[in-house]
Amino acid sequence: MSNWEENHVKEGVEELINLLGTLLPLIETKLVNVAHMLATVFRSRHRLFIFGNGGSAADAQHIAAEFVNRFELDRPALPAIALTTDTSILTSVANDRSFSEIFLQQLKAMAEPGDMALGISTSGASSNVILALKWAKENGLHTVGFMGQAITEMDVYCDVAIHVPSLKTPRIQECHILMGHLLCGLVEKIMEKGNQ
Repeated sequence: MSNWEENHVKEGVEELINLLGTLLPLIETKLVNVAHMLATVFRSRHRLFIFGNGGSAADAQHIAAEFVNRFELDRPALPAIALTTDTSILTSVANDRSFSEIFLQQLKAMAEPGDMALGISTSGASSNVILALKWAKENGLHTVGFMGQAITEMDVYCDVAIHVPSLKTPRIQECHILMGHLLCGLVEKIMEKGNQ
């Protein structure tokens, strides 16, 4: 490994370690609250809808898969849907309506009061995420946002907004998937405890 590569790796790891130290209090309060809300959603036979763009779209799919299949525990499947996976819906809505409505239209078709919408955006400014969260909030869904440092319009439509205190997209994304994994693990443990 060259000096440049080694320095780049060390710098990234050090940034992430420092970032996690500042993020920990938010995880211990806000993320735990979201986990309890989500466990209640699932126990009430409601669903989780997750959405975002680019790397956040991949995170949405990853988190949904952990809930539907399993994370750490063998347990019944939990109804989580990533709104990023159906290319026919995405391209149809983007072509006939607007790219900003790709998640909104899906929520209008499938969501109902009592469900939860989790929007993921590193910038907090993704118009399609904001529109979907706005509709969700106005129509009785629990709304949660994972975002970067900036306070944006997205905050207005989130019951719980968790900000990663960084301006660097890679570090924000690394924290988002960590929070997604922690959310899965917490929900499993909460639901398991409730079934004992």
